[in-house]
Amino acid sequence: MSFSFFVARRYRLSSTRFNTVRLINHFASFVVGVAVCAFFVIQSVFSGLHDFGLSYSSSIDPDLKINSVDSFSFIMADTVIVKLEQVKGVAVAAPIFSQEAILRFEQQHKLVTLIGVDSRYDQLFGISDRIPFGRMVSDRGEELLLGYGTTIDLGAGLYDYDGFIECLLPKQGAINPLEPNPFVSRWATNVGVFQMNEEVDYNYVFTPLPFVWSLTNAAANAYTAVDVKLDNNAKKIALIEEIQRIIGSGFEVIEKEALNPALYRMLQTERIAIYLILSLVLTIALFNVVGAIVMMVLDKRNQLQTLLGMGSSINEIRQIFFYQGLLLSGIGGFFGLVVGIGVVVAQSIGEFILVPGTQLPYPISFSIENLSALLLIWGMLSVVAAWIASAVVRSQLLR
Repeated sequence: MSFSFFVARRYRLSSTRFNTVRLINHFASFVVGVAVCAFFVIQSVFSGLHDFGLSYSSSIDPDLKINSVDSFSFIMADTVIVKLEQVKGVAVAAPIFSQEAILRFEQQHKLVTLIGVDSRYDQLFGISDRIPFGRMVSDRGEELLLGYGTTIDLGAGLYDYDGFIECLLPKQGAINPLEPNPFVSRWATNVGVFQMNEEVDYNYVFTPLPFVWSLTNAAANAYTAVDVKLDNNAKKIALIEEIQRIIGSGFEVIEKEALNPALYRMLQTERIAIYLILSLVLTIALFNVVGAIVMMVLDKRNQLQTLLGMGSSINEIRQIFFYQGLLLSGIGGFFGLVVGIGVVVAQSIGEFILVPGTQLPYPISFSIENLSALLLIWGMLSVVAAWIASAVVRSQLLR
């Protein structure tokens, strides 16, 4: 233990001539603790809201999406998809065929996006867990899985074999005004109702792949994309390179963030803004440490003159108050961090704080990234504050 740190620790534990100085030290340490606690809790709440929002806005956005570079659809053999699923780190590879179409039920019409899927798609997003009524579509058959909003708009029932839903798609090629029916039409039965979020519920309809192929007159094994789900600990960059090697240069692999860049850019900007604001609050709190150290220097001035006369250098005495500043911010911040972690863990487990007006627990997320960022910012600002406070020693000793 160095001489400067030993004296700083003794100063921290010893009494002073003025009770006010001791109160200022305790208050400065308390304020730093409150700021550190608030920093961690607010960042955890933002992370929870971030994850909660993305879980709804990207309900059917995969970890990776494979598209053709130069065409709307492409042919991909089943053997290639099997190879993709055999790549270490890939959980599921589900081919899809998306096509905008018009649904007609009795007198109601609605423009939707038909998504042709097979059983692997359910493994990708767990659609079955979001179906309160009915079931997921099978791999074959004239079946539709409607969203809750689409069901309301059309007024369609479940398993209504007396009232099939008609799927309409404009015929390809030039429009012939003499053509009595310019649409390709297929009939299907609604076998379930899913609930995800408003955008998906009102705009997307799931159906077996063969049904979309027959409606669009596409070949078997024709897809518009392959959605890929990764394992939790998968190394994304290495996986993308391996997948690209398998599928070739005619395809591109798009990450989840690139599917909705505006949303992710906005969330990233908000995260940076919150870090800056909370860092400013922590900086203001640490100014209390600067004031407390200055008061301590004034209180101990006679003792410092004695230390100087006994051979201590000014730099050694400055280090005493530098360490004193670190102790003030460190002790207060430590207790604040413990309280903050306790609040976050308690809300994550107990869910005792609800969103006003709902029974939904306030989303919060304990993140090592947030904890590391706080420790880094708190440590840097504490060092700067302690260094600024210790600079007053020279001016007081040379008076």
